[in-house]
Amino acid sequence: MFYPQLSPKFAAAVESLQGKKVAVLGHVRPDGDCIGSQVAVTRFLISKGIDAMGVNHHEVPPMCASFVQDTPFFLDSEADLEGRVAVSVDCAGRKRLGNPLQEHFPQVALNIDHHISNELYGEVNLIHGSSSATGEMLAGIFVDNGYDFDAVTAQALTSASRPIRASFVSVRQRSRPSTSAAN
Repeated sequence: MFYPQLSPKFAAAVESLQGKKVAVLGHVRPDGDCIGSQVAVTRFLISKGIDAMGVNHHEVPPMCASFVQDTPFFLDSEADLEGRVAVSVDCAGRKRLGNPLQEHFPQVALNIDHHISNELYGEVNLIHGSSSATGEMLAGIFVDNGYDFDAVTAQALTSASRPIRASFVSVRQRSRPSTSAAN
């Protein structure tokens, strides 16, 4: 098993979310790990019959838009959050959720993160400080628990597990001088 302590706790937390409406939250100014992890958890919960949506204070960055595809994903200003419980991913502290989400959700049911500085603000905290990304954790947890997941979730987990590479490629592409062929 990749995460023998965390995987059973994740399974129990998912079981406790049955019959509830869930908002999967990420941090302000989201990056690839945040968006990929939100997409993976949202899609996984939906596959288990749970009414789930991804919600962020800031927009999905253009380089991460392909992760989302048909996943229900909203800005906090556009989402109907009434009656939803919060699950946070890749967010070390409640303040990083952004003021509107922090105020709307005084409690977070499940907090999944790889940051060693995580403030343990969830009712259930799944933290693994030696993982390189939250997406890496989620991939391992999904495999440990024998969960099936679709291709979009697999792409989101793969992309989330490589945030440094994705950022490097993005910087290289933006800094590459444009060329035109002259004939």
